Amino acid sequence: MKEHNSKRSQEAKEDFNVLVATSTTLTEKILLANNPARLFLSAFLIVIFIGSVLLYMPFANRYAPAAYIDNLFEAVSAVCVTGLTTVVPATQYSTAGKVILIILMEIGGLGPMTIIAVIMQRNRRYMAMAEKKFFASAAGKSDLSDVPRYIRRIVRYTLTFELCGFAVMATHLVPEYGLKTGLFNSLFLSVSAFTNAGFDCLGAESLAKYATDPIMNITVMTLIVFGGLGFMVWFEVRDLISSRVKKEKGLLATRKRLSVHAGTVMKMTAALILSGAVMFWIFEYTNPGTISHMTPAGKMFTAMFQSVTLRTAGFSTVNIGACTRPVLIIMCLYMLIGGSPGGTAGGMKTTTAAVLYVSAVNTLNDKQNEAVIKRRSIPYNLLKQAFVILYLYVFCLFAALIVLSISEPGIETLPLIFEAFSAIGTVGISTGITGDLSLAGQIVIMVLMFIGRLGPLSVYTAFHKEKKLTNHVTYPDVDIIIG
Repeated sequence: MKEHNSKRSQEAKEDFNVLVATSTTLTEKILLANNPARLFLSAFLIVIFIGSVLLYMPFANRYAPAAYIDNLFEAVSAVCVTGLTTVVPATQYSTAGKVILIILMEIGGLGPMTIIAVIMQRNRRYMAMAEKKFFASAAGKSDLSDVPRYIRRIVRYTLTFELCGFAVMATHLVPEYGLKTGLFNSLFLSVSAFTNAGFDCLGAESLAKYATDPIMNITVMTLIVFGGLGFMVWFEVRDLISSRVKKEKGLLATRKRLSVHAGTVMKMTAALILSGAVMFWIFEYTNPGTISHMTPAGKMFTAMFQSVTLRTAGFSTVNIGACTRPVLIIMCLYMLIGGSPGGTAGGMKTTTAAVLYVSAVNTLNDKQNEAVIKRRSIPYNLLKQAFVILYLYVFCLFAALIVLSISEPGIETLPLIFEAFSAIGTVGISTGITGDLSLAGQIVIMVLMFIGRLGPLSVYTAFHKEKKLTNHVTYPDVDIIIG
């Protein structure tokens, strides 16, 4: 009897191994046969559709559900971690609806492919090569070394940062809202801040009531910056600090060993935050609609917060519609740049802006024929890619603004421009016109949010049919006068 059971157990084990091998082969064929960008796009669309249907259900609403297009808009905004809304989530959705928003923001911040990869790893111990390539690309990893561990670290770091933010905000919100509501609001805001989603569960005025509150300001800003720096940077910083501590060497030497990517991300992030805060403080200092009535410390916190939120977070502690025109125009540029690669932020990315800047400066100074960062030459294909990304963003913005100018004749041009930049940068702050958009206007903004989250280059790749080249032909140079 024991031998029979042992034999059946061995057969079952062999059948399981065959099943795993077969599923791995099929998965690899699917990933090789399909366009990875198309699969990535499809995953986002599926999550958005499911989220919109759930938000439309009566149990997700406190009152009668809003029109389906409004719930679709909310789902797109949550999955694309933007924060633009046509309804007020705090009053429209029930606790169940807000939980759905939390899940959508988490999936949108981590990426559907990261969630799928984690589930796959729980069912089997290894990944096929095609799967590693696909998930590494989706997670923003530049190589294929230990992809499963990299993805697990992304999830672990995300939960760690969000729990820390939750704990700090709970000490502030629980006394104000009570235990149950305070804890839930802390969790919602922590997830929303780290994923750079910009949704809030407090009311129509976002975080305006905490404009001068240091605990809420510092906590939310820290979560936004940490989420927007990119996981690759955090892993590198953590590993370097850990190695220095173990070797008992000074931590000041850590900065010298950061990669060019990590150093560029940190420098660009710091420069954008500081310069944005200074310009907001200068142009809004005497504006009665924003910060003129605040104390010097309050003005400083508000200016810094609004600059940080342009890293594609979407929270606001002032009425954006009351800001001066120069500030709104400056914000458009900062929203377009956005955060950094491999994180939860959107936008053109800080590294793309850095490559474009270095290339432009070197060309203007005519010092060398290549772009150089920290004595490292930027490959020509990366330069081309940076310029293509800029071109695609500008093209999408111009196309969207033409449609918006036709569909929204009753809205001024600058608020429309601001809304479009906020959508494609997945920022989520608004001058207050989102709820007044027509159906066509809402569709345009949803398309911009979707393009901004996936990246215009990825969207183009998903629909572009690659042609197979049978031979490589080079042509002689041509002399064309430009400029």
